[in-house]
Amino acid sequence: MKPVISSLGVLGVVFLVTAPAASALTCSQQAAQLQERQITAQEMADARLTLVDEVEAAGDAWENAEALRNFSAEQAAEADATKVAYDTLKADLLEKETSLQGLVVSLNDEVAAYNRKCVRN
Repeated sequence: MKPVISSLGVLGVVFLVTAPAASALTCSQQAAQLQERQITAQEMADARLTLVDEVEAAGDAWENAEALRNFSAEQAAEADATKVAYDTLKADLLEKETSLQGLVVSLNDEVAAYNRKCVRN
């Protein structure tokens, strides 16, 4: 339970630090900033999709190498190497996914703040 409390505390600090900064910007400045962050999010999403393909290919390579593991020591070493490459790419994908999700949550909050401040019905 303690890690949740500290995580929530960090999120609260991040919100308190970013909220005044967003409110100090004019609506046009906020809109420009939102567009830049949307472009960044799209670029991260595109990079993530590319990495998904790489992870799938590395997983296939590992499965193929694993099937040949018992034929020789060289085959076993190749299977081990492909497994390390696959695990490394999976870790990179998880990191990118986590970063992208954090950015999108933050961006959604910023859009909501922009809508409250700048959009009139």
